[in-house]
Amino acid sequence: MTSISSEILVFKNCTNKDYKFEKNEYKIDIDKGIMIRDFIYTDETYEILRMNDMRIKKENTSTKRVAKENGEIMTEISGYPAFYTQMIFDTFDKTIKLRSVLNNTEGISILSNCEKIIKYKLES
Repeated sequence: MTSISSEILVFKNCTNKDYKFEKNEYKIDIDKGIMIRDFIYTDETYEILRMNDMRIKKENTSTKRVAKENGEIMTEISGYPAFYTQMIFDTFDKTIKLRSVLNNTEGISILSNCEKIIKYKLES
């Protein structure tokens, strides 16, 4: 019988300069290549966003594929060849950055600052 372990990273209590959250965390299973984001907007932020888009939910969970390349953890690319975005998880400064590329011109901005990162191994 062999045991299988998986490295899990959880970016906890992440804040954003534009939106307020009751909960905003990112759970990354590096071995499975999956990131799960769970968030709950504050009532105030939810009402503001809902005025512009009726499809907005107060609570939501989203999943993206991730990979670890050259020491960086990043999501799959979203968009078209001329314009795309990608999230980068920085364990050194506890930030989540957004890489945007438009016609081969790259820009990187901080999407979220996180209070802490929890690392653990899941054994099965």
